[in-house]
Amino acid sequence: MTKTNRQPQTDERAIVAGTTIRFVLLVALLLVSSGRMMLDVALGFYGEGDMSCVLAAGGDPSQNSSLYIGAIVHAPAFEACTASYQSSPPWWLPLVVWPTLLLIGAGLLFWGLPAWRTRRGRVVPLEAIDRDGALHRLLGELAAGAGLARVPRVVVDPAAPSTGAVVFGRNGRPTVCLDGGLLARRRTDPLGFRAVLLHELAHIRNGDVTITYVTVSLWRVFLGLVLLPFLARYITMFAHELGSTIGPNEEPMATRGLLLTVFLVVLVYLARADVLRSREMYADLAAVRWGADPRTWAARTPAAAGGAPRPAFGSFAELWRTHPRWDLRRDALTNPAALFAVPALPMFLTGAAAALINAHLWSLAQQYAPNNKWAEQAAALTAAALVSGVAGIALWRAVAHAGLTARRAPSGVRAGLWLGAGMAAAELFVNRAVLFGWLPAQPAVLVLVVLAGVVFAWWTTQCAQLWSGVWPGRRIWTAMLPGLAAGCVALSAWFAWWQGVGTIIGHGWQVNPDGVRQLLMQGLSPDQAAEHYTALSAIAFVWPQLQTITYLPVVLSAVAVLWLMPLLAWVIPPAPVSPRWVRDAVGASGGVPPHGEGLPPLRRALLPGLLGGVLSWAVVVCVMAYMHTWQPPLGQRDVTTLLYQAWVFLALLAAVVTAAVIASVLASRYRLLIALIAAETAALAGFAGVFVLADMDGCVQPLNTLQSSCVVSPASIWLGFQHILGVILVLGALVAVFAAAAVSAIRRAWPPATQGPRAGRDGLLARRTCVGALCAVAVVITLTQEIPRVLKRPLEHAPAVGRIVPGDNTAVSAHTRAMQVIAWSRVGGWALMDRFAADARSLSEVLREAATVTKGVIDPARVRPFCDDLAQIARDADRFFPVPEPQAQSRWQEFIAQARESSADCGQALDQENGRLFLVAVREMTEAGDTLKAVKDRIGTVAHDGGF
Repeated sequence: MTKTNRQPQTDERAIVAGTTIRFVLLVALLLVSSGRMMLDVALGFYGEGDMSCVLAAGGDPSQNSSLYIGAIVHAPAFEACTASYQSSPPWWLPLVVWPTLLLIGAGLLFWGLPAWRTRRGRVVPLEAIDRDGALHRLLGELAAGAGLARVPRVVVDPAAPSTGAVVFGRNGRPTVCLDGGLLARRRTDPLGFRAVLLHELAHIRNGDVTITYVTVSLWRVFLGLVLLPFLARYITMFAHELGSTIGPNEEPMATRGLLLTVFLVVLVYLARADVLRSREMYADLAAVRWGADPRTWAARTPAAAGGAPRPAFGSFAELWRTHPRWDLRRDALTNPAALFAVPALPMFLTGAAAALINAHLWSLAQQYAPNNKWAEQAAALTAAALVSGVAGIALWRAVAHAGLTARRAPSGVRAGLWLGAGMAAAELFVNRAVLFGWLPAQPAVLVLVVLAGVVFAWWTTQCAQLWSGVWPGRRIWTAMLPGLAAGCVALSAWFAWWQGVGTIIGHGWQVNPDGVRQLLMQGLSPDQAAEHYTALSAIAFVWPQLQTITYLPVVLSAVAVLWLMPLLAWVIPPAPVSPRWVRDAVGASGGVPPHGEGLPPLRRALLPGLLGGVLSWAVVVCVMAYMHTWQPPLGQRDVTTLLYQAWVFLALLAAVVTAAVIASVLASRYRLLIALIAAETAALAGFAGVFVLADMDGCVQPLNTLQSSCVVSPASIWLGFQHILGVILVLGALVAVFAAAAVSAIRRAWPPATQGPRAGRDGLLARRTCVGALCAVAVVITLTQEIPRVLKRPLEHAPAVGRIVPGDNTAVSAHTRAMQVIAWSRVGGWALMDRFAADARSLSEVLREAATVTKGVIDPARVRPFCDDLAQIARDADRFFPVPEPQAQSRWQEFIAQARESSADCGQALDQENGRLFLVAVREMTEAGDTLKAVKDRIGTVAHDGGF
């Protein structure tokens, strides 16, 4: 006889199911979507469809990549324009009124559903049928066995021929409705009757009733109060825009608005059906645990029908069912592995729902709190928390179950691909990364969205493997919660970066290095500029790109938790063979499996990190020795300082790359976590050495670079190099991800012959010392970097938008140019011209009156207001949009200069009572009027050439 190793049966209750947070995700999606969608509806009555401000800023509706570049570069003028010409509905309308109406409507429906389902003529109380009280006594017995405090209300639907039952109402006052066929089945199949009752009682015991019917009520009210008005709004807009001058360019945006309704309906329905299927299986397991006969489920398994296409169709049809197939339910009773799996559909739906929530919240923040970093970060954090709660718990459950059943743990990559695919798909339905096109100007940017999901799932899975293997406590939830929180912080940084920079890249915008290079070369002699042109050009191109990944305050905190959370596992003492949480999870079903795989030696992460740090020290020493040979005078060291900082950056980058690659090669398990720890250790160790070398500059003659004498000034060194450290810490995390992924791919093709050793009990004190020191340094560095960023105003830590230009330089059409200059005139250009004309007419009247009435004597009190207003016109024109046409803008700038000069001369002439200077000022004002006429003529010509 062949001996088989019996795997222990896992108790599904030992690890939190995570279905409740999935319902929370749906509710959050409906509430957030209601606010954003009704804002769209309301904006239709507030001039939202008017593109005048965008056109006046130079936006081109035919080019998705350059539509809003003027709005960003000229942000103050654009905000003033939209405030005057595109007023928004009050904030309480989308943020308070509609969500409140939605909740009130859902509450009324929730309370009314039980009354409707138990209305007279459809169901009868159980007492009307149970004359002898036998059924009531049976229910009392079963309810007591299920742990219910009281017997639920029971009604019967005598007209229903089916043999099922349903529970509805709320957890505190549930109602169980029995079909008439089920009562008839009681005498022929008492075990089946008992199993059905226990299953429904399990729904009550598990708290399924309230949250299920709250979601149902909320969804039905959402359809009537939000989705239908939103659909009507977009159908109207679609019909209107097709007939307008820029309608064909807005067709993709309007179409996405219509498709969003379809996507949202499918998303909510599939997500709700998936959760309900899981809860049905949990209720089945609870019923069997309370005494239901498992053969009841086997008896109801239908025979498989023939035909090849049926399995594929059945899998597709299963996605839409709220109850799983009987064969799946039967299999889950003997092997609940399906409840611990990470299927593709839930991950896809989670990613899509979270991306929609993030997009809608971010849009609301931009509408009512523009450039408010806290509002934007709150939007990112909300979406990240929901993803961590849903996808993170699912991954932790899968890893823990694999360890308890001695199976191979999932890598998380497949789940991450589906999670990222859901986020990328949702981006195609919201007008963010793509506006007036069908795809982003840079479609490859959506690959970053997918990779973000992969990295999150990969890191979460490895973190779950690491901690579930070492955690000795009673509940795995204690270790799971910090891991989920760390993943939430990291993912919130991604969402914040995506909504702030990633979408800009999607529009095809890129950093223009020319302006940065000119800034770096200011003050250099022609010989110095020529000598360092290549190096400064490289810095001008690379450094602004790197700033786009580090400008957010939360990004360094995200990097810190990514490597400190797994690092803390090495301070845990070796766990017993079967800690309490493992014994509780396995129960009495069989033997307890070995607990985890143990920890790899910590030196596999720290030694590569220290080696990388030493390498950076050596590189910096060589650089200092080389730069000492051409050390310039003290007054000409700005460019030398910049080049020195560039070499330090390259040395630290080489350190983290070396450490990440070596650690990835040495690691046989937890490769991503080991690479992260090694890379960040190399960054900190390398920076520490570089800091000392820079502070000792001038103390060692062959290494004198920027100083000629030994002056120790750590504060100035920190100010000069801290910005490099922040960039290196972020790049270290990215490098670790790519190194671990590359080595994992190679190892999959050529697997190693043996596994690496595990860490034993020895060296616990040394491990705790190393981990404590690294954590302390990392926390201090993160705080010193993050606090100044948090205290800054939003635009102070953002990339310089003036250096961002659209990647598509296609010439603007004559028709679009005409719309731009007409819009520029309508939203303020004509008003400025009219003000100047009115002042010129009034001043002429004063001068004529002086010539005819007062015999040439001019009253300064009557003239000075015109001089002052002329200066104000020049200031207002300078703050307004430039004319979106090169020739007209050239003359407009000339007019502003003339108006400013005329005002200054006028005021000075009045102060000095200088008649000759006053005549000069009047002549200058006349010249400004002639220039302004040329601007008007050019605008008229452009409008005529464009068909207006």
